[in-house]
Amino acid sequence: MEAPEGIMKRTRNLGPKLFTLEQAEAILPFVQDRLARMQEIQARFEGCRHDISVLRLVAASGGDESNPDVREFNRLRSLEKALLEEIQALQTEITDSGCLPKSFQQGLIDFFALKDGHLVLLCWKQGERGIRAWHTLEGGFRGRMSIASFLAEGFALPDPEEEP
Repeated sequence: MEAPEGIMKRTRNLGPKLFTLEQAEAILPFVQDRLARMQEIQARFEGCRHDISVLRLVAASGGDESNPDVREFNRLRSLEKALLEEIQALQTEITDSGCLPKSFQQGLIDFFALKDGHLVLLCWKQGERGIRAWHTLEGGFRGRMSIASFLAEGFALPDPEEEP
């Protein structure tokens, strides 16, 4: 049966993309590259915003394009927009790959995986050589466990009374 007119068919899987440990490790170079580029652009963006805030006062004083400060203000506003678009495009590339960004600033990226039939998250932090930890959906960063326990048979939830 076809979808009623005006209703789009769903062409994508509705659930999260599931990764094996090997697949998550294989996509890390892509994620590392995009994340580093995004952080570099973010730093330029923040510097640009600072400069704009300083020049905004000058531009608001009624100067026109003959004033070099007004020209610089307008140039920086265009640059700000372009940098923001680049950041958003890189964020989209990362999320479209199936990764679950937790913090772009801290470089925290998770990957959905299955552990003995349970949905869990493989956890990577920028600077780590590979995926060294995993956690339950509820566990978060504080609930990180060694990847060795992910590879072991059986599923045991961490004891909430134990310190990580």
